[in-house]
Amino acid sequence: MDSSEIRSTVRFRDSGRLLAAGPNSAFILSSLLFGLLTVAAVPPLRGPDETAHFLRAYGVAGGDLVPSILDAHGRKGILLPARVYADFDYFEGVRVAEKNAGWAGYGPVFRKYFDGVRAPMGPQPTFVPYAGSEGYSPVAYLPQATAAAIAAALDLGFLATLYLMRLASLLATTVLIALAIALLPQLGWALFAIALLPAATYGRSVISADAMALGTALVATTLWLRGMLFPPVQRRAQLALWLMMTALTKPTNLVFVLLGLKTPLELSARSWLLVVGTILPAIVASLLWSFVSGADVARWRMVEITGQVPAAFDPAAKISYLLDHPWHFPAAVFASLDANALGELWRQAIGVLGLFDTVLQPWVYPMVSVLVLGTFFVSLPMTPAARRQVSILAGATTLAYVAAVYFVCYLAFTPIEAPSIWGVQGRYFIPIFSLLAGVVAALVTRSAEAAHKSNGDFSRCALRDRQPRSYIEGRLAFLMGVGLKLVACWRGVTAQIRPCKRDRVPLVEGSTSPSRPPSVGVLSRTDGINHPLYRARCLGNANIKLE
Repeated sequence: MDSSEIRSTVRFRDSGRLLAAGPNSAFILSSLLFGLLTVAAVPPLRGPDETAHFLRAYGVAGGDLVPSILDAHGRKGILLPARVYADFDYFEGVRVAEKNAGWAGYGPVFRKYFDGVRAPMGPQPTFVPYAGSEGYSPVAYLPQATAAAIAAALDLGFLATLYLMRLASLLATTVLIALAIALLPQLGWALFAIALLPAATYGRSVISADAMALGTALVATTLWLRGMLFPPVQRRAQLALWLMMTALTKPTNLVFVLLGLKTPLELSARSWLLVVGTILPAIVASLLWSFVSGADVARWRMVEITGQVPAAFDPAAKISYLLDHPWHFPAAVFASLDANALGELWRQAIGVLGLFDTVLQPWVYPMVSVLVLGTFFVSLPMTPAARRQVSILAGATTLAYVAAVYFVCYLAFTPIEAPSIWGVQGRYFIPIFSLLAGVVAALVTRSAEAAHKSNGDFSRCALRDRQPRSYIEGRLAFLMGVGLKLVACWRGVTAQIRPCKRDRVPLVEGSTSPSRPPSVGVLSRTDGINHPLYRARCLGNANIKLE
């Protein structure tokens, strides 16, 4: 093997390392690029429910961890400082006014704002109701609340505070998702595609609970899948922590505790202790938060919007009604799942931005769908038992999450006897896309490995050298192996190193070949694919000592 062949094998190895590290670096750069553009381009309070989320995050920064300030009507909210409230009220009024005829855009709005033409500042703080965000725990707003506290310490105004909170959300959740990709690089491109969906990028670039809900869910999912792939490095304590974190971001994320179960369930005390220790912190924390916060869903808001009586939106009355009419909820869910509704939910999951009035070009939705789903088809090195466990638990968690979304929307937004569920949005389902990727990868692993093995010894060597790799990477490695063999034959190396076949020994001790001294040793069948000479012959691995 001369220097040119060594250089070619080194280039092959380095390109493989670069490909393996690609998703994380590509995600960080892409997330920051598109995220910063979104932060700058989206007008204030123009994100989905951004007004309510801004108020809740600002309240958390001010110490209102459990909402406790009420007005005369019993609504929970926050006392905004006079300086902040004046600008907040200006942009909130603009957001409402843009629905009127003759809207001229945000250019005149910003010119008027910077010219100082707006309502005078009041002398006292003003109460503003949370309007639906009072049920969220402080965990959902950790990055935004931290930025709001810094802004308050620097005595920044409303506009600077809002954009600083957006930047904090973007940076913090980018770090979380990058951590998830680093934990499970085998699904790196799938996580990359999921996290860069327009709806996901938009969600972490405005003030919203969706950002932390997605980030913590991805970390919890990848920790669990990593434990399935590599049982010796399974970290139950870390998984328990992140399951608790994601359960406190949104109520629907509590169903991720199902990942802490084991299939089939073992009857040993140690197995049950591990399961309980993994899922119990999340369940206890979620129930404790619901108790101290009163599970407030701001039903007064739905009463004002719909004009119905308050009892129609009472969660306790709804649960009692479902106990008396157990088939009402399944019937309402199925009534909501017609073909048009499913298509619209999928479009929203990909990207219907702003206040659900900013749609992408029609060709974007099928193209992004194909690209995202294509990244799910990767080969993972799992035993049949682990493959079954991943498929069962991830599939069950996905179904439970969908049911939880519809149940929460029934409790929060739907009248008690409505024939369908109100308020379901596609962006709510993005956190389970990583579970779907895990299910697909677990189901296709066996067929993908069989396809690789059917291509001969070179493809088998390539598959085992750096598992797991995607189907496309396996094909590239196979073609590279074939190319290296042709080069080796042309250089005459095959006269000293025989072809890699299971019934043939590549090197016999005592060989007098001038290019391969006898001190290298014997390669027997029992040495297998991990022997350095076998790896050098099949994969062009340059990590062997040449005499």
